[in-house]
Amino acid sequence: MRAGEASWRLVLARVAGRTALAVRCASAMASVAAVAVVAGPASASAAAQAQQAQQAQQAQQAQQAQQAQQAQQAQQAAIGKAVDLEQSGRWVDAIAAWRGVLAAGEVEQAALGLERGFSQLGQEDSIRALADSLVATRPANRVLRSIQIRTLRSLGRLDDEGRAFEAWVAAAPGEAAPYQVYGNQLLMDGRAARADTILRRGVQQAGAAAFQLELAQLYVSLGRWARGAAAWREIVAAEPYMDQSALFSLGAVPAGERDSVRAALSAAPMSAGARKVLGMLELQWLDAREGWRILSALGVADSAYATWADFASGAERQGAWIPAREALLRMSSTKPELSVLLRAAAASVSGGEPAAALPILAGARRLADGTALRTRVVPLEVRALTTMGRAGEAEALVRKDGAQADEGTRQAYARQIAWGWVRAGEVEKARAALAGASADDDEEVSGWIALFEGNLVQARAGLRRPADATPDVVTAMAMLGRTRADTNADVGAAFLALARRDTAAAANGFERAAGELGGAAPLMLAFAARLWAAKKSDAAAIALWGRIVERYPKSPEAPESDLEWARTLRRKGDASGARERLEHLVISYPESALVPQARRELESLQGGAS
Repeated sequence: MRAGEASWRLVLARVAGRTALAVRCASAMASVAAVAVVAGPASASAAAQAQQAQQAQQAQQAQQAQQAQQAQQAQQAAIGKAVDLEQSGRWVDAIAAWRGVLAAGEVEQAALGLERGFSQLGQEDSIRALADSLVATRPANRVLRSIQIRTLRSLGRLDDEGRAFEAWVAAAPGEAAPYQVYGNQLLMDGRAARADTILRRGVQQAGAAAFQLELAQLYVSLGRWARGAAAWREIVAAEPYMDQSALFSLGAVPAGERDSVRAALSAAPMSAGARKVLGMLELQWLDAREGWRILSALGVADSAYATWADFASGAERQGAWIPAREALLRMSSTKPELSVLLRAAAASVSGGEPAAALPILAGARRLADGTALRTRVVPLEVRALTTMGRAGEAEALVRKDGAQADEGTRQAYARQIAWGWVRAGEVEKARAALAGASADDDEEVSGWIALFEGNLVQARAGLRRPADATPDVVTAMAMLGRTRADTNADVGAAFLALARRDTAAAANGFERAAGELGGAAPLMLAFAARLWAAKKSDAAAIALWGRIVERYPKSPEAPESDLEWARTLRRKGDASGARERLEHLVISYPESALVPQARRELESLQGGAS
């Protein structure tokens, strides 16, 4: 809204009111005239005179309304001119224009404009003189008093600032405004103790309800996080649009105080506003799954679409793909959009759940035109299928819907399909698919083929810059970096078995390879143990963890082995054995990043939790 528009509308409303009054008066005169006709010639003359008087009054009122309208138009034009001068950086001319507005009676807008102008020119003393003169005639005006207090603060006249506040309190007894404005100013300056004193006085004078926002900010500034969160909970319940302010205010909560903030915001009854704040806070605190659990309870009637969109974007930036997918799907169920569905499908693939992307992409097909299908939907379908190792289906899809693709896109499809065959452990088919890819594209795929064949030299060259940091890629790169061996058929066969989803063969292969890979031995044993644990072969996994802890106690896999060993024992009901492993981890590896987790699990065991 342009400056002064509210005042202009007020004038129009007044004109409209006067017009309505004129209509009512005209109606009344018509009634009088009718009575006069009935009453006869004697009363007709009096009625005519009354009608003439009424018409004269209406004409006068119309003239006054026209004059008021013209004055308001002139004032509006003057305000517009002053704003334009400000935007042009012509501050001296803008000050002159605002003085004209002030002289015409638009005090508050003119005072704010003059404050901006004098501030730009560094003439705060002029602002003070202006504010003092205007406050003298309007001692309870909030805008003028706010300008006065701001100016005294910027001049460093803190004693005068306090006296101006007290004068305002005296001029507006029982009102909340002086305490709100001054309290906020103190909070902005970091003078929390003084703000506390002022706001307490305000609560005594005007009641706590008038100071919820200021009290919430005060509690946060004093580090009273739970009380601050409770205050924000009340604010967003009454005014949901304040959720972003609450989120900003509570975003810096220390880790040790977060549980108290969670408890305060989730206290019953939990409003939609509090739910939005807590869900987005969990995302900020890097627990996207918990954040989505909270936000997923919102309904469309809670104006939740924008919150879901913000959450999805934030989760994508964090790489929290599955919570991002769920938020995007909820958005799509409310307002189906192709771009949202494609983001959901991509998030599903990136999050390690490519199978779940396929039904999402089936829905995207229904919304896509021919161009979008070829350029946006099919590439994601190919990616999902090849990630699952279903390269044959991907090839059929490309033949069906990718026939019109350009050369660059066909090469990209060839590389992706080769990846699919690699993931399926089909080495020869991967080689055949690579014939359609560019020389640059086949480096990483060729690296995997070399690894499957036990050629570690070529594997190192090909896997230097992997496109996706999947768990298998991370393990392969870590292994290649921790051994100097040039070849090893066992480790190649193990990775190939893993690609073909033969977990037992892969675990046995990694265990055999450990004896020949030097520094990579504990890594291979840990990987084998992880595979046995996934198959619920606890005895085989425990044997390997024990071997790592005993033979490679200085390896990074040793504390990890202790922790996984303890968790397995606990799951099997051996609390004593689990406690022994956790204590061993804490004592033997005090510098390990896993120690905090071990301590928490020890406390849980000591508390009798199962």
